[in-house]
Amino acid sequence: MALGVLARRALKVAAMPASVMTRRRAGDLVVLLYHRVGKGGGEIELPSEVFEDHLAYLGERELVVGLDEALQGGASGGVVVSFDDGYADFAETVVPLLVKHSVPATLYLATGLIGNGGVDGFRSLSWSQLEEAVSTGLVTVGAHTHTHADLSGAGEPVCEEEMRRSKELIEDRLTRPCRHFAYPWAVSSSTADRVARRLFDSAAVGAWRTNRMGRIDPYRLGRTPVLRSDGRMFFRAKVRGLLDGEALFYRAARRGPWRRT
Repeated sequence: MALGVLARRALKVAAMPASVMTRRRAGDLVVLLYHRVGKGGGEIELPSEVFEDHLAYLGERELVVGLDEALQGGASGGVVVSFDDGYADFAETVVPLLVKHSVPATLYLATGLIGNGGVDGFRSLSWSQLEEAVSTGLVTVGAHTHTHADLSGAGEPVCEEEMRRSKELIEDRLTRPCRHFAYPWAVSSSTADRVARRLFDSAAVGAWRTNRMGRIDPYRLGRTPVLRSDGRMFFRAKVRGLLDGEALFYRAARRGPWRRT
């Protein structure tokens, strides 16, 4: 096992005690954050068999709900599955597994990826693949800006352009409303927040944060990144809200798990 994986798992063990008192309780909502499934060895790239094991576990042990259902008044918590960006593996690998296990998911799409061939060797989705995914009845498509822009320091015109362009492209090409938004890199600002509240019904921003019953702000939704180094034990801990403390280590290092080094 690579030294980096051992180090990350050691950090997870160290983080768990800090989360015991704030573990998920009845009515709380955990929104799992995935990126890619299939090839690749980075932290945000999971083998397909691992992802399928996650879906089987969730289907057997948890209340898995779509994002719209989770945000309805009187919702009873549970687990939401979400993906970011928009790579071809979502259509080729993820959607068939979602269908096999009858698990709904939200894809937050960076619309500029469509038709650009992909990034770093990962092919992007096509609009026809997205249409097929949505036709399953299990996939909701939200916006993730057009260029995967960091909005934390952007002015209002940039925030408006990035959010609105992504939203309108999705609605035009898929002929369905785009109600939800997720901030790239899980960072926001008061300016971006104002724009998101005008354009969407919800916005996801906080990483490693369980959403607490009675205190859920739909425009400050917390999500829990699912990482390659989690393994089965730490994945299940994340579902139970026991690894929110992992965020402390990434903040101290001033970086997220999305980088490959």
